[in-house]
Amino acid sequence: MKIGIVTWNAPGRQRLFMEQAHPDMETSVVAHAASDEEKIAACHDAEAIIVIGPSLSTDVLKECPNVKLLQGTGAGYDRVDIKGINSLGIPYAGNGGSNGISVGEYTLGLITGLARGIFRGAENAKSGNWNVGLRETPSWELTGKCVGIIGMGAIGQRVAKILRGYECDTVYYKRNRVDPEVERDLHARYLPLNELLQAADVVTMHNSLNQSTHHLIGKPQLALMKPTALLINTSRGTCIDEDALYEALTTGGIAGAALDVLEEEPATMSNPLWQLDNVIITPHQSGVSEEVVTRSAAFAFANVRRAVLGEPIQSLVTPE
Repeated sequence: MKIGIVTWNAPGRQRLFMEQAHPDMETSVVAHAASDEEKIAACHDAEAIIVIGPSLSTDVLKECPNVKLLQGTGAGYDRVDIKGINSLGIPYAGNGGSNGISVGEYTLGLITGLARGIFRGAENAKSGNWNVGLRETPSWELTGKCVGIIGMGAIGQRVAKILRGYECDTVYYKRNRVDPEVERDLHARYLPLNELLQAADVVTMHNSLNQSTHHLIGKPQLALMKPTALLINTSRGTCIDEDALYEALTTGGIAGAALDVLEEEPATMSNPLWQLDNVIITPHQSGVSEEVVTRSAAFAFANVRRAVLGEPIQSLVTPE
């Protein structure tokens, strides 16, 4: 079976990815930065295409008549023209939660790093200021706190599993509640969004980005949060109204934020959030690990194989 692969992976990661290809697959690899003509040449005869990084344009897909599946490797699909792809008779599939462990662990790093001032302390020590402000700056333990999870897919559930070891009061909000058995296993209870925001000491966002979640957290929602609350975002930057967040962070509305995603990426230094001591910003790296490459590759190759063989496709994404 012929599989096209459009990638922006570095060579080392690409080797890891390709190790998961099945023996009966003939792969044709093209860089995402290549021209549409080069992508068409590489994928014209493909029976499925795996896209590592940004999505593939419908102009290219129109010239690939045999494609039975466009397979993504990222968790988000807000930049994917699902309707346009589907209009060509091609389904689109997500990554099957293959980055759940990576983002979940990273999230706990952001929570504890922000709550305990780890990043600030490391910067002070490196700059020669050693323990300046150590006694004056609040530092909170996570154990026993109420943590609110927005979104309870693969990543949200991984965060909840990790939190069981912290003896937290874990609450979550999701448009469609998970099964009661899953709630019991995760030690998590459902709350409507506004109630979650009022109760939580930490709010961590793991929802997808769509019309209903754009600026899901804005001025009214931030006003509901405790002044000691922390806000974590590893989903998509535009799920938070950054102007409202800046106001809340500078007026004592909430205590701090840790953001792996921003409304504008790559972030420019003109973003005022950079100037705040109670904010941690990282460059959209929570889903990046060696293990994620292997897991996402294994899922992607297995899924395109299912599509070519006419078997049920997993992790299909449908337009809203």
